Formats: sequence, structure tokens, C-alpha cells
Amino acid sequence: MGSTRILQSRRGDTFIFIIILVFFILTLAAVLIEYFRIESLYQQVEYVLQRGVNSAVEYAMQDEYRRDGHALLDTEIAEERLYEYLHESMALDSGLNKYSNGEWVYELEIEDIHATESPPRLTLDGTLRTHSIFSFLTGEVRLPFSISSVNIRITEGGSE
Repeated sequence: MGSTRILQSRRGDTFIFIIILVFFILTLAAVLIEYFRIESLYQQVEYVLQRGVNSAVEYAMQDEYRRDGHALLDTEIAEERLYEYLHESMALDSGLNKYSNGEWVYELEIEDIHATESPPRLTLDGTLRTHSIFSFLTGEVRLPFSISSVNIRITEGGSE
């Protein structure tokens, strides 16, 4: 009888160990899935923001000065064009929130837009704020970004 009791006790310990191991593996898998989901979202937003900043700089270049070898940026037009891009192309609302199928996905928190006329440069600094899809993981995730675009023309070989 004594050896059966020890054997049954070991079976119970093994079952509890397997339950703990499965829980640990599932938790690790959820954390990895969430990490790659957020990393993918961040890269996608960063790529689209880079396109928007590039587009704003190109649109706001003052072409009348290019003939003389000067690259100048209309900073006000560049900032306006960037905000148009955020609302129209990225489909962000007035609070810079992104919704998909009626559910909140992320928010852009713009901390600074710095535009310089010469050299033509537009820099966008801010934070991407989103949340975890798993309730047992951290709720809010904040990822900082800094996107910049410069338009420099080479004047060598120009018509003089």
C-alpha cells in the first residue's frame, strides 16, 4: 500500500507540473505574438509617416528658386500638407486617432513639427500610443518616433 500512495502522489505532481508548463508556454506564446503585432504596427505607421513627411516636403518646395540653385521650403505649406496627409491618407480623425471597423487601433501624439526653410527639412517627433489585445499584458504601449525628410539639390553641372 505504501508504494501505491507514493506512485499516486507522483502522478499528481506530474499532472500539476504539466499544467504549469502548458500555462508558461501559452503565456510566452501570447507575449511573443503581441510583441510582433506591435512591432509590425509600429513599422507600418513609421513607413506611412515617412511617406507623408517626404510628400509634404516635396509639395512645399519653392520651385521658383531652384533655377538659381537654391532649395527653399515653404514651412507653413509643408506643415499644412502633412496634416492633410495624416487626415486624408492615413484616415486619422481630428484627435489623430486611427479606427478600424469601428474599433480604436492607435493614436499619434505629435510632440513637435520642426520645419526649416533652408536647408529644406521637416521633422516630426511624437509617440504612437496603442494598447495590448491581451488583457493580462500591459494595457497601454507608447512607442516614440522621429521622422525627418530633407530635400537637397545638387547644383553641379547646372546651366550657368
